[in-house]
Amino acid sequence: MPQPLDPMRAILGAGAVAPVAPANTPVQAPTTEDGKTFKDVLNDFVQQVDQSQHQYDAAITAVENGESDNLHRVMIAQNQAQLSLKLAVEVRNKLVEAYKETMRTQF
Repeated sequence: MPQPLDPMRAILGAGAVAPVAPANTPVQAPTTEDGKTFKDVLNDFVQQVDQSQHQYDAAITAVENGESDNLHRVMIAQNQAQLSLKLAVEVRNKLVEAYKETMRTQF
């Protein structure tokens, strides 16, 4: 009798091995303590970055229209918008790097 190609079949017998989980079982995404998925956390983060950009635009528009002369508010809004955008870019870079690493490790 020829040797089976799969050593597990030699141990368990020549029959088919049942899968660990049925193929049509949906996989639940892990959630945080408050029930948010990774997608929800990223969406919230992007909305916060967008909101800081809008606050900066509103501060500039208020100064341009003469509604405000508070340049300190504009500078603070500018710094917050810059920092949040830099953080978003770094998060994106780390996600892309992790994706590429995952693709390299698959066989």
